Order: sequence, then structure tokens, then C-alpha cells
Amino acid sequence: MTGTIVVISIFLKAFLWPQVPAGRLVTLEEAVDFALAHNPEIRRAQMEVDAAGGRRLQQSGYALPELVFRDEGLGDAHGDREISFGVEQRLELSGKRSLRKEAACYDYEAAAAELERVKKLVAADVRSSYFRTLYAQKLLEATNGLLDILRKYQEMAAVRFEAGQATSVDILRGRLELLKVQGEIIEARRALRESRSALFRLTGQDDSGPPPAFADRESPPLAKDLAALEREAESRPSLRAAALRIDQAGAAARLARKSSWPEFTVGLYYPSLRTSAWGFSVGATIPIWRDKIRGEVLEADAQREAEAASLASRRQKIRYSLHAAFDNVKASEEQLALFEKSVLNEVDNLLETGIAQYQYGKIDSLNLFDLYRLYRSTRLEYLGALERHEIALVELDVAGESY
Repeated sequence: MTGTIVVISIFLKAFLWPQVPAGRLVTLEEAVDFALAHNPEIRRAQMEVDAAGGRRLQQSGYALPELVFRDEGLGDAHGDREISFGVEQRLELSGKRSLRKEAACYDYEAAAAELERVKKLVAADVRSSYFRTLYAQKLLEATNGLLDILRKYQEMAAVRFEAGQATSVDILRGRLELLKVQGEIIEARRALRESRSALFRLTGQDDSGPPPAFADRESPPLAKDLAALEREAESRPSLRAAALRIDQAGAAARLARKSSWPEFTVGLYYPSLRTSAWGFSVGATIPIWRDKIRGEVLEADAQREAEAASLASRRQKIRYSLHAAFDNVKASEEQLALFEKSVLNEVDNLLETGIAQYQYGKIDSLNLFDLYRLYRSTRLEYLGALERHEIALVELDVAGESY
């Protein structure tokens, strides 16, 4: 009886408590932090912020003064020529400079919000890839656990065959199932290498050296309802960026309307003949080409309407995607609850009972393998449900967003 208990314990622990592979554990937080520091999409978005900062500085500055040289009296028969040097400065007295500065500030803030959005998307991609890698690792461990189970079965079948209580078909059945699982292990290793490489590409790391292990983690059930998630979605950086683009287009529209206002130029001059004197000038633009001004206004107004439509479309897309992602999370939670409350315990008990009955010759290997396959499919489906739940939570966090 004691030997039977030992066999059952080995049989179950090999699958339920697989060994963690050698190598340093990589946590999810480490992977996300590394990606945020090295991902090229984030670097590109950061350069956009820097460029917007440069544009803001440009629009905040004044027009450059102009150095002017004048030679008057050319062709005069008396040779009365006047040469003067001066400096002229264009003045914007109608608030155009402040409007350009305002539009540039909105542009900079929108670029900063876009950087925040890209960081959120990169972090979500890393989290999804991390969970795929983690569960590929778990699948490999679980499949190796199945291999240990089948080897223990072969030992039991061999003992029963020697005692005349089993046939060669029992041994052959175990051997064929063992070969099948060995093939699945090869495929699981390939899938783990592929998912690990995808994760390293996202984080910008080199996939060389000893393969690391990935730290296990479990996400708690979703505590927020759909209404709370919708309220939170209103503060997403993508919506903030879209709203800032509307404000930027509005400032550009007000600036376009001020194109009908004249701009002034003042200058100071030093003449060549009257060296003790000086002169000044005042000039103004004459905005008489009304088609050009109307065209600028129409373009600016259309751009503002387009940005407003873009914001409405983005908000609607986020709302619909959020509803679908929320339903997906709730469905995965229900599936996990079904597994954890009844199915897992039932298949564990069935397998344990089947092993004991096979040990004492109460069932044959065919019935035991039916129980084994039920146990195997249930456990692997549970791993898949865990993976889908983790990824569903990630997708809920960025529902409706894309690069």
C-alpha cells in the first residue's frame, strides 16, 4: 500500500509541480523597464517631442532684424548720391506671434501625450509577449511532467507484465504515447524559443547566452466595472493628444483670420553725406490679396473640423473596443472559475483513483489511458485559459489603441 502511495505521489507531482528551469528569473517589471529604455518606437516618439520643442522655440521668437544698404541717386547727372546703412525690424502688433506660440505649445503637449501613448502600447506589447513566453515555458514544463508520468506508467506496466497481470499491448501503448509526448516536447521547445526571441526583440535585448527563466505571476480578477473603465478611458493620452490637436488647429484658424491685419516694419539708418544725422523709416504690409487670406482661413477651419472628427472617431473606437475587451476578460474569468472550482479537482481525483485501480488490476491500461488523456487535456486547457486571461487583461488596458 505504501508503494502505491509513493507511485501516485510521483505520478501527480511530476505534472502539478514541475521544476523551474535553470537560469536567472526575469520579472515582468524588468522586461517592461528595459523596453521603455531601449525600444525604437519610444525613441522615435521622443524625437518627435524634441522636434516639437524646437518648433515651439522657433514660434516663440521674434522675426530676425535685417541689415539694409541703400544707394540713392544712381544715374543723377549732378552726381548727388546718398549711401546709407540701416537696420529694419518687422513688428507683429496684432497678436500673431502669441497665437503662433500658443499653437506650438499645443503641438508640443500633443507630442508629449503621443509619447505617453506609445510607451503604454510598448508596455502592453511586452506584457503580452512576456505572458506568451511564460506560458510557453509552463507548457514545456507540463509536457515534461507528462513524460515523467508515462515513464512511471511503463515501470508499473512492466511489473504487472512480469507478474502476468498485463499484456504486451499495455507496454506498447505506453511506448507509443511516450513517443508522442517526446514529439510535443520538441514542438514546445521551439515555441518557447520563438516567443522568447519575440520578447527580446521588443525589449531590444540580445537573445544569446543561457536562456533565462520567467517569473511566475497571477493577475487578480478584474475589480472595476465597465462604467469605471469608460471613465478612466477618457483620460487616455490618445484622447488628450487628439483634443490638443483641436486646440492647435483652433489657434491656427485664429491666426489665419489675422492675416488680413497689416504688419509693420521700422528701421534706423545712418546716411553717408550727413554723418552727424540719422534717419528712420516705417512701413506696413498691404493685405489686398483677399483670395489668399480666405484660402488660409478655409484651410485652417477645415483642419479644425477634421481634428474634431478624428477625436470623435477615436473615442467611439475606444468605447466599442473597451466593451469587447471587457466581455473577453469576464468570459475568461468565468472559464477559470469553472476550472478551479470543480474541473481540476475532479480530474485529479479521477487520475489518482485510476492509478490505484490499475495498480491492483481493477481496470486495464485502456481505461487508465482514457483517464490520463482527460487529465492531460484538462490541465493543458487550464494553462491556455490562464494565458488568455492575462492577455485579455492587457488588451483591455489598451483597447482601441494602435501604433
